[in-house]
Amino acid sequence: HTSFEIQVLADNKRWVVAEMAGDEGQARLFADNLLQTGNHSAVRVIRDFERLDGTHAETVLMEKKAPEKAPAEAGLSAIAEAPPCATLEECTALPARIMVGRLLRKYLDEVQVTPTELLHNAKEMKRFGDKGTLLFSAIDRVAGLQARAAGEEGPAQRKAFLESAWEQLGRRARDFAAAKPKTPASLGEAVERAEAAPAEARLFTLRALLGLALIERRNWVGKLELVVQWAVEPAAEAPWVVAELDGLFADLGLPAQLIQDLLGFQSNLACALGQIVDLAEGRATPAKGAPPVFTDLVALFAAGRLPATRDVLMGRVIREVGGSNPLSRNDPTQEFEMFNRLLTRLVSAERVTGGPPMAEALVQRGARVLYTGTGSINAAEALRLLVNALPDGCVRLRLLLTFAQSTLGQAMGPALGQALAAHVDRSTHIDQWIAVRHSPRDRMAALKTANAALRVACLLYTSPSPRDYCAH
Repeated sequence: HTSFEIQVLADNKRWVVAEMAGDEGQARLFADNLLQTGNHSAVRVIRDFERLDGTHAETVLMEKKAPEKAPAEAGLSAIAEAPPCATLEECTALPARIMVGRLLRKYLDEVQVTPTELLHNAKEMKRFGDKGTLLFSAIDRVAGLQARAAGEEGPAQRKAFLESAWEQLGRRARDFAAAKPKTPASLGEAVERAEAAPAEARLFTLRALLGLALIERRNWVGKLELVVQWAVEPAAEAPWVVAELDGLFADLGLPAQLIQDLLGFQSNLACALGQIVDLAEGRATPAKGAPPVFTDLVALFAAGRLPATRDVLMGRVIREVGGSNPLSRNDPTQEFEMFNRLLTRLVSAERVTGGPPMAEALVQRGARVLYTGTGSINAAEALRLLVNALPDGCVRLRLLLTFAQSTLGQAMGPALGQALAAHVDRSTHIDQWIAVRHSPRDRMAALKTANAALRVACLLYTSPSPRDYCAH
């Protein structure tokens, strides 16, 4: 069996599996795409040949370093994808605004404005357009990502559309400003004025009016406090307004400084990530130094009113878990313990918090933290190490089945099926599936849940081998 691994250089010293491919051409193309997105300093492609006796032979087929970034792109942050947009409305919809918030993170932090404010305010659009070549560099970056995702030969068509869309957005914002609108005193006033506008301009009018109030507060916590005030007004109950407020909260879930201020004192990155997960699930308690607005946010998450914001926060956690930032920077000896604490927090017998992307991120992090040898390890070995670090069979099964739905898991093919079979075959007693400290009722319920999960997996798999292993 031959497979191809695409590896990235982490911390400038260790190679980590980022993806797997079925053929060499696909692997080389994926590696080149990783370099072009600007996320990694180097990539390489490894051919892994599994012999009949189960041993492996690895050959480095390609190794490349990322080119030096042009000075014009110094103000852009690295992003791996950009959502497609074919209309002006899609250019200002929440997925596009989240992408803008990540791409222009340095600039937005400098001027203390959210993506919604930037795209709906004439003065802010002009100020950004006058910021050297930053606008054109951003358009080039987004056009390239969109064209690549769509399978287009080049980004010229996408670039022309984005330039035209920017001009139309600016014209609309200038027309709005020419009417000299007053800053709304409340959400209710803004909603009333938006509902009086033509139907096609209702969303823009509401965002532009709320943006006027947000711009007057040039700090992240102040903006967050204002949006929280809006969220408890009666006008916030309207379904279309609920979604717009969720979008504003999602905007504010992007700045790292705001998240840091919001969380209060956290001893290390692992604790901070756990607190973000608790916040997104609506069950966090404020830490020392957290602002009063933290409690209000917990209540909104607990009420299920911020689904988009939850996705933004979980996306941050997933990127950090799969990234190379130390979980315990001040005390490197605690790195292993902090990873295991985070692992048991995110993976249970019922689910992996964050779903398949989180499972893949945990495997990537685990490959660095759990592997004590030199060089690199393949994805199957990284998965084995991670599974062995979990407490019992039901939890391990949940991780395996969730990882199977991730991009990296789907590319593993028979290796993943073998891992599932090995886990099921060696867990021959109930004590190996669920710890004895649980009640008999809970232990039987856990086994029932595990069995149901395996049956569902039989239907989900598209390749024969993993499906057969699950059936077995």
